[in-house]
Amino acid sequence: LIMKEVIVNRKKNIKVCCCVIQFEKKILILRRRHTGLRDGLWEFPGGKQEDETAIECAKREVYEEIEFKIDNIKFLCKVKKEYKDINIELESFITFAEFIFKPVLKVHDAYNWVTLSELKNYDFPEANQEIIDILIYNG
Repeated sequence: LIMKEVIVNRKKNIKVCCCVIQFEKKILILRRRHTGLRDGLWEFPGGKQEDETAIECAKREVYEEIEFKIDNIKFLCKVKKEYKDINIELESFITFAEFIFKPVLKVHDAYNWVTLSELKNYDFPEANQEIIDILIYNG
């Protein structure tokens, strides 16, 4: 029991932000190309929050990862998830694109514009599941 508590306390707590980019009925998803446990999974663009607000983080990360500039952004949900290696607090937002664009991939190796019903065909990190559920539920 004591050993387990030591391991839990050594886990990093990370705040991350992501942004769902939607054009009409399509949503942009990206495939991770990172070393680590969640490599190869699909996700929404985003990353670690630094010394900034969650909205600033989401906008900065989206631009850094795919060179897409966000103007209007709305809060979607906040998810807390414990993984084996880290604890994540994920704050998600949504923005609407005016057209389907080809993202410039800097940290991902693939992208796709998918419908809500197609999201279930892709493997996402567990923390993203709640976001996907909200998107599907709200259409």
